Amino acid sequence: MKKVNENTESDIKLIKHYIRDLSFENPQSLNENNPYNNNNNNISENMSFVHEPFEKYFFGITMKYSCECLSTKIEKKLFVLELDYFGLFKIISNKSYHQADLTKVGAKLIFPFVKSIVEDISSKGGSVSISLKDIDFKLVKS
Repeated sequence: MKKVNENTESDIKLIKHYIRDLSFENPQSLNENNPYNNNNNNISENMSFVHEPFEKYFFGITMKYSCECLSTKIEKKLFVLELDYFGLFKIISNKSYHQADLTKVGAKLIFPFVKSIVEDISSKGGSVSISLKDIDFKLVKS
């Protein structure tokens, strides 16, 4: 099995990471939170990456994830989840990188944290559990 999130770029190090912004709204009432509504839904997800250059050997990546779950039965929002997750990175070597490559490597390193947060929040507080699939970052266009 291929490890898509393995760090093959050992000269880029994750210095620190944290939740920059998190919003979770669960507007439906308890009466609307039932298995029939939860099994008839439309889930809309979006993920993007923002590269932030810092000093010479440092850069940041913000991974922005949003998800909206709508019930197709009652035509109401079941929940909305938005997460901005930041990672600060240091380039260890003198090797030159393009911004797109740095973005891919940084996103690859912080994706497991985003995945864990989204899955935990949606399973504990949402009507539907969201499971993020691993991303093959070689296919991501920056």
